[in-house]
Amino acid sequence: MNMIKLTLGTPPQKQLDVESVHGENEQWRDLWQGSLRSENENNINALVSTLRPNCRNLLVIGIGGSSLGLKAIQNALLDPNWNLLPDDQRNGPRLFVIDNIDPVTTCSTFEVVKKDDPDLKHTVVCIISKSGETIEIAANLMVALKELSSATFIAITGKSGSLRDFAAENGWKTLLVPEEVGGRFSVLSPVGLFPAAMCGVDIGALLDGAREMAQSCSSTKNNVAASLATFLIGHAAENRTTQVMMPYCEGFTYLAHWWVQLWAESLGKTNENSVRVGPTPLVAIGATDQHSVLQLWREGPVDKVIGFIGVDQGIDVSLGEQAISKNIDWLCNKTMREVLHAEQEATTQAVSEAEQATWTLTFPEVSALTLGQFFALWELTTAIAGRLLKVNPYNQPGVELAKQLTAEKLR
Repeated sequence: MNMIKLTLGTPPQKQLDVESVHGENEQWRDLWQGSLRSENENNINALVSTLRPNCRNLLVIGIGGSSLGLKAIQNALLDPNWNLLPDDQRNGPRLFVIDNIDPVTTCSTFEVVKKDDPDLKHTVVCIISKSGETIEIAANLMVALKELSSATFIAITGKSGSLRDFAAENGWKTLLVPEEVGGRFSVLSPVGLFPAAMCGVDIGALLDGAREMAQSCSSTKNNVAASLATFLIGHAAENRTTQVMMPYCEGFTYLAHWWVQLWAESLGKTNENSVRVGPTPLVAIGATDQHSVLQLWREGPVDKVIGFIGVDQGIDVSLGEQAISKNIDWLCNKTMREVLHAEQEATTQAVSEAEQATWTLTFPEVSALTLGQFFALWELTTAIAGRLLKVNPYNQPGVELAKQLTAEKLR
């Protein structure tokens, strides 16, 4: 199997035991298998076949779990210049994701869409929200209804709720967010799969990759998710609570941001013993952030777990034979991927020698299959980590107060 590989550095002093890899309220495990997978794929493909031929601009409105997974897929699998490519060089519409309430970004994006498609006959607006009442999504939708009223609107939403009712009243097509699947676990549901399919991503391969990873993690023995969870939570218990994901692939930037939400919102809780627990996840990008945080990691507090993500194969380019100085002529005839690999290995060694804990995930290649493996791996790891920390990884009571206070300030 062409699987992602995990390498762990120095283990925590105390080894944690995983009693079970399954828990309650885990419908997300069915997204890549059985009847739920078939139903989602059939519904998505039917809607894509209707909308995609005439769609030049796809505008997605969501936030958090309703957008980060999609942005991770977009960032990893689509050409970095996707929206700038001519129509005949793209395998689908231009993709715009609005996931904040910055009026500059919203207005600018809407203007770009209207300039390209003045009558909006080739524009699809996709609203993703289980309820429709998330403030940021509701605000952007209200502007879209005002500014892009002639576009085709669809909703990816829950079985019931305000957005479901509004969509029905206005004759919008809809796709279902499974009731028991929370936003941060929803990337392999219609939430992430529909926009990806509209842009030509092989969603079957994404789901196949997830299924392969889940099958390999189906028991407590030789389970990469269990190994990763016990490593990270074991180190957190020994005061290594700052945990970093550092991809050495710019296309994985939003994979790391997706992981931050998954790890933070699932595990930052008051546990069943009334103790506040949870590691703090951060993102760094290799090799860029070696020039900003490596000094801290080398000589600052020894309280970190730093994870590196690399890719074995992919696009590469020779540096050529002309160096500007004899001091760096050893770069001649090397390739850019060789340099990137060397930087990753050197940084891993440097922080390990500084007594920071490290782990590495290596992709054999960047593809829909390996991306699906990554999503499933971290969802499985998070579920196990929740049990180790004695918290419910599927709720988020800590975010509710800010939502209530925001509403009060606007009333």
